[in-house]
Amino acid sequence: MIDSGWLADLAALRQAQFDLPLPFTISFPEGSEKSRRRLVCRKLLRLIPGKRMVCTALWGGQDVVVKLFLDPRKAERHFKRELAGVNALFAAAIKTPALLFSGSVFAGSLPLIIFTEIKPAATLVDLWFEGAGYDERQALLERVCAKIAEHHKAGLLQSDIHWSNFLFSNDDVYTIDGDSVTNRSSGIELGRKSSLANLALFLAEPYSGIDDFLTALWQHYCGCRGWPVAADEIKNLRSLIAGYRRYKVEKFVAKSQRSCTAFQALQENGFYSVYDRSYQCPALAELLQRPDEMMAGGEILKAGNSATVVRLKLKELDLVVKRYNIKDLKHAGKRSLRPSRAAVSWKMGQRLSWWRIATPKPVAMLEKRVLGLRSTAYFISEYVEGSLAYDLLRQPGLSAAELAYWSEQFAILLRRLRDSGLTHGDFKATNFLCGSDAKLYLIDLDAMRFWPKPGSAFKRAVKRDYKRLLANWQDMPEIERSFQNIIKNLQSDNF
Repeated sequence: MIDSGWLADLAALRQAQFDLPLPFTISFPEGSEKSRRRLVCRKLLRLIPGKRMVCTALWGGQDVVVKLFLDPRKAERHFKRELAGVNALFAAAIKTPALLFSGSVFAGSLPLIIFTEIKPAATLVDLWFEGAGYDERQALLERVCAKIAEHHKAGLLQSDIHWSNFLFSNDDVYTIDGDSVTNRSSGIELGRKSSLANLALFLAEPYSGIDDFLTALWQHYCGCRGWPVAADEIKNLRSLIAGYRRYKVEKFVAKSQRSCTAFQALQENGFYSVYDRSYQCPALAELLQRPDEMMAGGEILKAGNSATVVRLKLKELDLVVKRYNIKDLKHAGKRSLRPSRAAVSWKMGQRLSWWRIATPKPVAMLEKRVLGLRSTAYFISEYVEGSLAYDLLRQPGLSAAELAYWSEQFAILLRRLRDSGLTHGDFKATNFLCGSDAKLYLIDLDAMRFWPKPGSAFKRAVKRDYKRLLANWQDMPEIERSFQNIIKNLQSDNF
């Protein structure tokens, strides 16, 4: 027997947060088919509090996905836009989950749409990271590019096109999220310019390896459209992708500063905090409420004048807490109006995470506020097991193979930072962690800087980073030569 949980009312759904108790039931009007008078919502897939909610549910004995439109002012408009997009996909014979119901409950005050739940199903993101090799990844992207070509041939444009909007199930590829699907040209095929731009938006994800396939994907897309391949369009495609990536990362970093599906921002009890919802638990809540007391029971990793670093092993979490200390009244005044170093670390941690550049996962940022002015601040991240590069590369028994491996990891990291428009500001060897998982992690992010338009000032900052990196190895000629070669290669590729 399915647990139907509590009976939902409109006010509770509109006020729902991520601790919403599940399951819950939505009742349909008496005129509904008897077996379908109860919609039992079992799992929360997405929530924008007060605006939209998506759940898996049971309805009339069938597994479904339901999308609820909660905003009392905009719900009807959003509902109609979603429905129009879904119907446009149906009209173009493009596979999308079957529409089972569209209408309202609670006397017409809560519009909702119910779809068949596709099973089994995996998004393109899932399959990309589930051990797919080079050929398999190219095949996956070509299948989705062929599906996008179907959209464009039907005159459809998905304005918020991204990898999670395509579901693979057996031999089929489904398009989901009709909200962003529009018929831009009354059924007339999209032209090359708008098609290229939409494909670029789709390919503007940060996952390593995508750019290796761009020429082949554009050729495949053109084949699906029956177009000749224009050589200059590959250059245009790459330029558009670079621009969209910059836009997407800024959008993601901005979201990390406020409450949304992934993050929670709070201001209470003299603290301002932001944390990653995936770490939400009683232990984190306690740490955010009384950080100094909790830190007193941790393992001290660094006890400096400007910062104190502690490892905290809590019941659910293994964390590193870095407290940025206020040294005196003058220092307090200087720091009170500027973004805290914890806030900089948080933003840069999110930026690195978006680019898939290894750094200990940011968990939370916390600032004490006195009359609205910033005071002591805390940056909380996951603990990563490993050795500092300073210690590991200085080991007497370091083999040539180990040096070659970590040198290659440094080369990859430095190139990715440069290509992402990022400088670190303090390339001490103690700010690189050689993880036990064989990944090279960048730590101590509070001096990092993002350069939206990497020009001459950016190049000078990069050179300062490289100079500081080389300074670590002046007494170790072999390692110094290895890093000199890395930097020489980086500087030779049109930088």
